[in-house]
Amino acid sequence: MSLIEVAVNAVFASQTEIIVFVFAFCFHSLIFGKHRFAPPAKGSKVVEALHPKGDSGRDASPRQTLQPVSGVHSSFVRAVSSLLRLDPSQEGVRLEISKQLGLSAVGMEIEALEALLSTGKPMSAKVLTAIRGVLQTQGLQPSIRLYELLLRGCLATRLFDDFSELLAEAEARASAPPSIKVLALRAAVQASDCEAAVACVPGLASTLKSSSVATPSIAYANLVQQLVRLAADNGALPRLLQELRSCELLNPW
Repeated sequence: MSLIEVAVNAVFASQTEIIVFVFAFCFHSLIFGKHRFAPPAKGSKVVEALHPKGDSGRDASPRQTLQPVSGVHSSFVRAVSSLLRLDPSQEGVRLEISKQLGLSAVGMEIEALEALLSTGKPMSAKVLTAIRGVLQTQGLQPSIRLYELLLRGCLATRLFDDFSELLAEAEARASAPPSIKVLALRAAVQASDCEAAVACVPGLASTLKSSSVATPSIAYANLVQQLVRLAADNGALPRLLQELRSCELLNPW
């Protein structure tokens, strides 16, 4: 390839980047034009879903809500955590969790699993799959909070199939809270699933409208930019705009 061809290709690539940037800027202004941005409020579930926290500093996983482990579940968490340090098999993890849950008070199994996933320590795909196995074999019904914690873990470990299954289960039980709706959009964007991402726009719209009383976080901008980039890469910008218009997210200039 000649130097001229290289230069021409570089110019066209730059034009594409500029077009996407301009569209993202306009998109951001249309949606958030009448909002002021403020630092994220502590304890906001929407903020927790939007703000990633990974070892490499990239969009790796949503930040978990850290909660102190109560004395009721501390022994359960310690026992399972001790086993995990030995790097057991997935079946070994499942059997240990089942065993320790059997030692817990009746009716406290879901809270114990919530405590295990709320320690702030990253959980591997092996642990998340083992927990799902325990829920199925013991016929336990997850709480909405446990669903959210499992969804966060699946997003962090890129278990997109498990994420989709859990999301469907959670939505079938009750109306998903804003944090889960935002996680669904993040998962679709991370999986480069443009169809699913655009389908999540109504959930984003309801989240934005429900938080209109509070000052929206600037973290939304990052998610919007990723959504625009995904739509641009898949030639779906017109459809995205149509979906935004139908959800009444486009503000007048």
